Amino acid sequence: MPLHGEYEPSPRPDVREQVARYEATDGAEGRLFLGRPVVILTTISAKSGRLRKNPVIRIEDNGRYAAVSSDGGASRNPAWYHNVSANPEVQLQDGPRKWDMRARELRGGEKAEWWQRAISVYPEYSTYQKNVDREIPVFVLEPLAS
Repeated sequence: MPLHGEYEPSPRPDVREQVARYEATDGAEGRLFLGRPVVILTTISAKSGRLRKNPVIRIEDNGRYAAVSSDGGASRNPAWYHNVSANPEVQLQDGPRKWDMRARELRGGEKAEWWQRAISVYPEYSTYQKNVDREIPVFVLEPLAS
């Protein structure tokens, strides 16, 4: 089921502008962040119920994607982490394609497997983890059955 609701752009100008460029061009512009490809993750806000959109590093394996809750190595999780935890149905845009997906926070061996995929795409995640006291969460996003 597609997400419905009013879109509330990010209060951060860099995020808001990147999402707008990405969506306006189906990912032809705004597709890179720190030199890595991104996808757009749409969530339902845990507080307001509005739609929120964030670029996340593109980590894909056989039609499933990871979303790493690093917040650039910050000591806290990004807002989208709380949104996904409260409302696991999300939408993912990769270039011109959009999918309705369900997010699930990973643990144990499955998390370790996806963590290795994540650092192979963006090695800085490893540095982020070393510099924070929290364990950086990883979600797998899996397509909803049609």
